[in-house]
Amino acid sequence: MLSPHDDLAGTARTPMATKLRPGQPARPILLHLAHHPAADPCDSAVGRFNLVHHRAWYDNEGEQTTRDIVRWYADDDSGAELMTQHPSGGFGVIEDFWPPGWLHDRNLFHAYRSTDWLRAKSRLQNAQINRTTQLVAGLAALATWHSPGPPQRALAAQALADTTGLTAHPNTLDHAGRTGIAVAATSDNGRERHLLILHPSTGGVLAYERAILTLTGWRTRVYLLLLTHTHTPHRYWEPPATNTPPVASPDQREMPRRSGVWLVPAEHPCTPELEPGEVSPR
Repeated sequence: MLSPHDDLAGTARTPMATKLRPGQPARPILLHLAHHPAADPCDSAVGRFNLVHHRAWYDNEGEQTTRDIVRWYADDDSGAELMTQHPSGGFGVIEDFWPPGWLHDRNLFHAYRSTDWLRAKSRLQNAQINRTTQLVAGLAALATWHSPGPPQRALAAQALADTTGLTAHPNTLDHAGRTGIAVAATSDNGRERHLLILHPSTGGVLAYERAILTLTGWRTRVYLLLLTHTHTPHRYWEPPATNTPPVASPDQREMPRRSGVWLVPAEHPCTPELEPGEVSPR
């Protein structure tokens, strides 16, 4: 389902920190992904908007929040978002809509143009000081807006391969039960850990985790699951088309008025099915 889940209470607790098998140098594995990115079922989907559905858990000193978010993003820095949150704070589905150019401050435009460009855009997605964790966290943030194809996934793998201080942990399970390659980076003298879990053949981002080391072990502060990524020609709502020029220039601070009809697409057929034995994130 591509619209936010109505009831998140059943999944509201922040996931336990990921258990890792012994690691190994990440560069050889990442170079293989960079040079041989496998096709993904969604690579053939067409439409001007990237469409990404993700779920995120946050633990702020024991105050836990869960968000289920669907985002649309186009290369002209336009987009939209539908978000459900638990605890809800009295809100239902929170709607956002951005006309062309309005997402410029999110630093998403042509993020996958080159490895240098990708590293720069990744650094702007988070407040990490450490360059290694900046890239890992930034790639996760960009994955919540973009649905990259094989060349773009290869660029991300190459950027990671060229980064020192990373370890790879194959056969790591994310919290949807999917098996991937966990790429780990640490900061704060090893007391903070960032994991980016990649699909073992396509290189696509499956999940991201930020955890801190406590007296009882690793504790998750942020956990992100990428559930669906594809392309689509429409957002949940589009302004009505008109060929009549406006009498006067409209105030650019005003949002278009949403009609009573939503254009929320049904589940796209390219969405990968869970393999036998995998656990649904719902």
